[in-house]
Amino acid sequence: MAGVAFADHAMPQIGFAPLYMPAICGACWALGAREGYFVAVIAAVLAVVPSMHDLPALSTIELALRVGVRIGAFVFIAAAITSFRRSYDRELFHAHRDRMTGTLNKEVFHRRCAKAILDAGHTRQTLLLIILDLDDFKAVNSREGHLAGDEVLRTFAKGVSAIMRREDLIGRIGGDEFALLVRVPSIVAGQGFARDVHTRLSAVLADSPHPVTCSMGALLIPPEAPRDASALIHATDQAMYRAKHGGKNSIEIDRAAEPEKAATIRIGAKRREEVA
Repeated sequence: MAGVAFADHAMPQIGFAPLYMPAICGACWALGAREGYFVAVIAAVLAVVPSMHDLPALSTIELALRVGVRIGAFVFIAAAITSFRRSYDRELFHAHRDRMTGTLNKEVFHRRCAKAILDAGHTRQTLLLIILDLDDFKAVNSREGHLAGDEVLRTFAKGVSAIMRREDLIGRIGGDEFALLVRVPSIVAGQGFARDVHTRLSAVLADSPHPVTCSMGALLIPPEAPRDASALIHATDQAMYRAKHGGKNSIEIDRAAEPEKAATIRIGAKRREEVA
């Protein structure tokens, strides 16, 4: 913007004022509304500077009008770009999110999950992948209607979001199925966290207007485990189905094996933990 101001001052007969517009648009798009409006006002003032040599011939009202017109025009441009940016951000949010629950949609969750799993391998971090399925959810829809079912999903998603950190991944990957990806300090800590998640979410569901339970599969992914995200998600899904077929309202915890071992190994003698 300084270059435009210098050129406009050196050659006022050409009129470089329109070249302030890219700076205004860029500030609104990249920095935000407040910064964009600030740049617009500064640009409007700078655009009047080349006319300062005419100051003796201008009345106070004429000078104020000259500045005011430029401020109005540039602020209008800033407002338009800010509105476009808000619309863009809103559409981008909806493109990545499940509209009902606000969690990531299936496609975006899988994509970010795959990247996070690869990154964790490079940084030698342990991950916990969780898939949760609401038990007998279809019965809620059949018995109490789809509005009741929608309320259960929103309540559950809100409960999940409340116990997760900002950097954790939360996605709705099916009608009543959610997935989580969390970094944990160790295998032991991951097991404890998985149990805590199921306990806390079970309490959320029990307190909802339409109580249901959930079955949960959890897969601990140590740094040495394979990085095939699809296989790891499938293994977690299978753990969830074992919990569901074993009596529902329970949790099944597995551990991803090292490359030379089987796809997954069980932790301990009895892997399925019933929830009272």
